[in-house]
Formats: sequence, C-alpha cells, structure tokens
Amino acid sequence: MGITASVGLSTSALANSFEVTDRTSMDLSGKIVGALIADSDVSGMGNNNLPNGLLGKSDDANIAIDTTLTRLNFGTQTELEGDESLKSFVSFDFNGTNSGKMDLRMREAYVNWRIGNGSLLVGQTWSTLMDLNRFPDSLLEPTLSGVVFTRQPMVRWSQSFGTFRYDVALESGSNRVTTEDTDTVLDNTSDYPDFIVGVQQNTDHYWLRLSGVVNHITTKDVRSNDTYSDNGWAVHLSGGIKLNEKDHFQLAYYNSRGNDRYVLGTSQTGPLFTQETGEFHLRESQSLWGAIGHSWTDTLKSTFSYGVWQADEFEWQADTFTQTEFALANLKWTARENLVLGVEYNYTTYDRSISDSRDNHRLIFAIDYQF
Repeated sequence: MGITASVGLSTSALANSFEVTDRTSMDLSGKIVGALIADSDVSGMGNNNLPNGLLGKSDDANIAIDTTLTRLNFGTQTELEGDESLKSFVSFDFNGTNSGKMDLRMREAYVNWRIGNGSLLVGQTWSTLMDLNRFPDSLLEPTLSGVVFTRQPMVRWSQSFGTFRYDVALESGSNRVTTEDTDTVLDNTSDYPDFIVGVQQNTDHYWLRLSGVVNHITTKDVRSNDTYSDNGWAVHLSGGIKLNEKDHFQLAYYNSRGNDRYVLGTSQTGPLFTQETGEFHLRESQSLWGAIGHSWTDTLKSTFSYGVWQADEFEWQADTFTQTEFALANLKWTARENLVLGVEYNYTTYDRSISDSRDNHRLIFAIDYQF
C-alpha cells in the first residue's frame, strides 16, 4: 500500500453496510458540507472557485452560505466464485450549477468487475487522465488552476502488478468546437471516444504517474453540411514524495493540444473553427501545480498549494483566457471522528488577451461531517 490516498473524490470504504444476500452487501454513505464563503471581488460564483468563475460576474464583495457539496453515495459489493467480485457505485451532490443553489447532480455511476489483479469498469467516474493518488487537501473541492479534474462516461481496464499499475480506457469524447463567425452554426454532436492510457508506480515513500490522451475532434457546418476534423492530444505527469512522517510534497504538469477541457475551469479555450478556410485551430497550453502538506498534530493539518495555467492566443482571436493562477493555504481540525472543521484562504487571478485581468481573495470556513 502506497503513501497516497484519494481525498474525497469517491468513497472506497462505504460506511453503513447492509447484507442483502450471502454474497451481496449494500452500502450507504455520504457527507454533509456547510461552508461560509467570503469573496472580496466577485458575487455569485458558487463554492467551486474556478479560473473562469470571475468572468462576467459582479465585482462586488459577497458573503455566502453554501451546502451544495453535500453528498449521498450508494453501492453494492458482490463476492463471486474464485478471486472475482462485482462492485456498483452511485454518487450524487447538489452542485449542478455551482451557483449556491441546491441543484441535484449525478457525480458517479459505474459497475466495476474485479478479476484477479485486474478490473473492468463501465460507467461514469473520474477520468483515467487524472492522478487520483492525492489532490491538494482543500476544504471544498481542489479547484487549483491547472488541475486535471473531470468525470465522464468510460470503459476502462486496469491491472496491478505489485506496486505497478496500468489503465487503458475509452472515454466519452466532447466536441467543444466554437467559431468566431456569427453566421456559422456548428453541430458538435458527432464524436469519437477519447483513448487514454495511464501507468503508475506507487510505493510507501513515493508515487509517479504518467498518462496521456489522443482524440479525434470533429464538427459539422450546419449550412454546408460539411464535416471537419483534427487530432488532439495531452500528456499528464504527476507524482509525490513522503518527506517524513509529517510532510509530503506533490507536483503535476500538463501539456495539451486541443484538450483544455480536462483542466478544470478552462473549457472555453477549446478548438476554434474558421469557416472560410475549413481549418481547426487547436491551442497548445500547459499547466503546473504543486502542494505541500504538513501535519501539526494527529488532528491538525495544513496544505499550501499553488497552480498556474497558460496558453497563447492566436493573433486574430477575439478575447480569450491566456493565464490563470490559484494559491491556497488552510488549516483543518478533526474535532471528532468523521467531523472536520477548517479555515482556508484562496487567491485567484486570470489574464485575458483583450479585456482587463481580474483577481479575487476568498476566505472559507467549512464543516464536513462524513457518515
């Protein structure tokens, strides 16, 4: 077992188990999250502090009380003959619009068939391109600039050999092609799945993961009925090290051509289409983030983190994102078993090619009770 752990992205050890048959158990778990959020220069952004969350929002200060990350999880576990088992998992929260209003959203729904040291997963869950070993241990969700963070439908095969694991997946493609020609209407419904491969080494002292995606991006001009396409790719390298019993460090780098949709909050920088030439314009971008975690006592810990995402605009392009930055520092106290209180400071900023840059200071106080 390595040093890393998933931080609230899914529930691996469901809390309340009920036996259905001799081989099958049913589980219910979840958490209730309440947060008091104070922003210095934006109103109505919601609890997810996204890089593009400042765009088009009021620049007034705001204090909000948010409970939309409250979550319910349901699952089953069935033991089969030999070294096989079946697991199902469904997870919901209430942050469908990230506006502070309760809006039910399905996070995950999948079946996982374990066969010896391998497993076949079908359904919606966290992308294979991500590194689920550890994320910055934030109070709400890790919305750091540059973090690869998305859920989508997939078919994935995973297999482990000691401390080594590989993943091969087909994941739901997304043709988020846009155009700056107001007379052109695009049909982005026809798509191909994204092909993703990941390998990782996970020991008691460090982990290292490398993953990559290739995809075929298509769009159709509705007026001419002509279909256009181009190929995109991305590479994600991440890892971490246990410095001592109280400190750990992690770092992640992402480089992409036409696949910014995998980076949280930068989906508006996707492929551009020019009708006059029938050409795709896929921007290349890169991001880097790092985090240091420190345990002050057995019940008190902190995380310090910084992330940046950057892309160059095309000379002829209208206003678009060119850079976002995010920094956080927090203190989390495990007051009782399954009950965590914390305070966190965020600083976010973005630059655009034409309009003025914006920034925001955010202070969060949150209570998280897991059951």
